Amino acid sequence: MPKPKPTPQARALAEGLRDARRAAGLAATEVADKLAWSQPTISRIETGARPASAEEVSALLAVYRVTGERRDALLSLSRDSGAWWFADVSLQRKTLALYEKEATKIVEFGTVLLPGLLQTPSYARAADLPVATIEARRERQKMLGHKKFVAYIDEGALRRQVGGPRVMANQLRYLVTLAERPAVELRVIPFVAGAHPGGAYVLLEFGDGRQLVYAEHRRSGLFLHRPDDVEPYLQSTVDAVALDPGRSVRLIESVIEACPQRGDFLGQ
Repeated sequence: MPKPKPTPQARALAEGLRDARRAAGLAATEVADKLAWSQPTISRIETGARPASAEEVSALLAVYRVTGERRDALLSLSRDSGAWWFADVSLQRKTLALYEKEATKIVEFGTVLLPGLLQTPSYARAADLPVATIEARRERQKMLGHKKFVAYIDEGALRRQVGGPRVMANQLRYLVTLAERPAVELRVIPFVAGAHPGGAYVLLEFGDGRQLVYAEHRRSGLFLHRPDDVEPYLQSTVDAVALDPGRSVRLIESVIEACPQRGDFLGQ
């Protein structure tokens, strides 16, 4: 029977502990000696292969001299609650990037704004997103075209003038360019579809059948990995009302034509 995969919290804890060790300037062997643990134990904890108890995390953080809010945050990750809501979204972004690299398919939904992985930097800046979020997305966008990516976009997000006509026209032209990649599929949910159970979140699918949901907010984020929690976010209902890829691109192009100042596509 295969071993269960680490939960998002366990992976984030592993990343956080490894970062804390490196910031302390310690090698894994030095930590093992200080705590009288084996070096493989440290390695397994730092890869998420071995769950770490709150007591073990506390011992490691004492060696690394991590105190205050950072200590409390990492300790909270040793208590798996199923849904992971963490006020400091930076560690979640790093964990999300790791999962995206492993996923066989990524599905992203956008209602008020365009899906994050499709945003140009100019659009993201106009949306007043934090600089760290924009930079992290630019790095994650490098995988577009290398694995299956499906974006569900509400028509309202296409017509909302974020950053003005020129920024918006360039952003929409960028969408059309992305849609030419075989692995990228854009699905627009038109106004005529009426109400739909959309939202703004990322659904990750893996080769072993696992699914994971991540919903990012301005200063926090939420990971869901248990099947009962993920099920309401599956796209079957939205898929039934979304336009097919060809008609979706034609709708995007019609919105570009309607822009009062289309500008030239700069991709930025």
